[in-house]
Amino acid sequence: MDLRKVREKLMAYRALDNPHRLRAFVEIAREQGVYFNDLARKLGIERGLLAYHVGVLYSAGLVDRLLERRSKQTSKYMLTEKGERILRELSSKSRREKGRR
Repeated sequence: MDLRKVREKLMAYRALDNPHRLRAFVEIAREQGVYFNDLARKLGIERGLLAYHVGVLYSAGLVDRLLERRSKQTSKYMLTEKGERILRELSSKSRREKGRR
């Protein structure tokens, strides 16, 4: 058993164990490169709260951000390789569970 890999997965799952973060993670997966303000509007949560939750996803290595200059500086979010791997893992588990019903 590779304890480093186990710890990495536990950190990812812990980060996703919140409804706001899980919804943000799924929305970022759907729309890679989504702007922060667009994400806040789609999720219907305040920007301060979203900043906290996206920060947790970022710290867990599930999402990355790119600062882009428009009229104001704004961040775009996308899944990291680790985030994509976790998403595939969760999706395959979900499909297997649906097949058992």
